[in-house]
Amino acid sequence: MNKDNVISDPSRFHFHSLQHCQSCRMQEHLLMHNLTPALKEELQSISFRISLPPSSTIFHEGDEANGVLILRKGRSKVTLNSEEGRTVILYLAGPGELLGLSSVISGSPRQVTAITIEPCDLDLVRRADFLDFLGRNEDQFRSALDELAMQHTTILAAIRRLSLAPSLQANLARFLLGLNCPETTQQTDKIHLRLTQEEIAQQLGTTRESVTRTLSKLRKERIIEQRGHTITIHNRCLLEHMAGARTEEDVLQSA
Repeated sequence: MNKDNVISDPSRFHFHSLQHCQSCRMQEHLLMHNLTPALKEELQSISFRISLPPSSTIFHEGDEANGVLILRKGRSKVTLNSEEGRTVILYLAGPGELLGLSSVISGSPRQVTAITIEPCDLDLVRRADFLDFLGRNEDQFRSALDELAMQHTTILAAIRRLSLAPSLQANLARFLLGLNCPETTQQTDKIHLRLTQEEIAQQLGTTRESVTRTLSKLRKERIIEQRGHTITIHNRCLLEHMAGARTEEDVLQSA
């Protein structure tokens, strides 16, 4: 077996998913974290609270960037849509996230779509008020730029995940392993899925049917067990080999 084709030392690798704890993707939402009590009060004074049910569109690609939205409660998905109607989830946003930050700073139309996946409370800060707030607070302006750079890095990671994965099996294995990343949570073999198979497919750039088939194959080979929304990993070592293998033949050689 060619050792270069598998993860010989899994402890050197971290498998990141978009579903697990948001601190894995962004340790701190920099602008919100760095606000003093006085600045929090100032920002709140120019904000408008919006409450939305699940599956509500916060904004569409191509919309005018009329303001930035601070996600206070709940989660949303940030997506791209093709002309053929295909949807890809770039990342999931959690409390503290600034939605629409890039377009508000650049003044360009929205480049992505944001949709709630559970009940959400958001604070809308109109573009002119937000830019004025940043202009009067140099530290917050730098924090906003840092957060924008981190969002850009997240989107690049999504592009790599969607276009450079060796196989759906490897991609799905990485997804499952990333759901309980040991950097932020105590590692466990039990995973609670918070997304539908359709949403998982949108994250992995494939179809729901393909995800269903691949999960079925992992269950048949007793690598995982699934009961409802709970997945139990029975063979973590082999799942890690799958995640690091360049081809499915590499996995067979390592089994």
